[in-house]
Amino acid sequence: MFEVIEIGNESYAIRFGMNSLRMFCKMQNVSLNEISNLGNNMSLDEACALILCGLKDGARKAKKEINLTVDDIADALDDDMGLLEKCMELFTESFSPKTKGNSKGGSKALKKK
Repeated sequence: MFEVIEIGNESYAIRFGMNSLRMFCKMQNVSLNEISNLGNNMSLDEACALILCGLKDGARKAKKEINLTVDDIADALDDDMGLLEKCMELFTESFSPKTKGNSKGGSKALKKK
């Protein structure tokens, strides 16, 4: 599952999940333990990298290709600072505990057959 956001005049799939976190950790050379502090003192470079990783993972899930860079994300933020807030909201929602009403039956990997 992914969301769609507008950057400029283009629509992009965006997804924050374990794969986007994996890419972010690799790109920023941070450990999984350091991710828990991510929102406290996030730099602009980290925010751009996180958005880019979400866009790359969204494109993967949507079976589309994107050729964006961190510089492209920074340029997009120059044009629309609301983009940063929207992406951070999506990131937070992606990792918020799901309530029973929002759950779609739990993880496929954890279901017993």
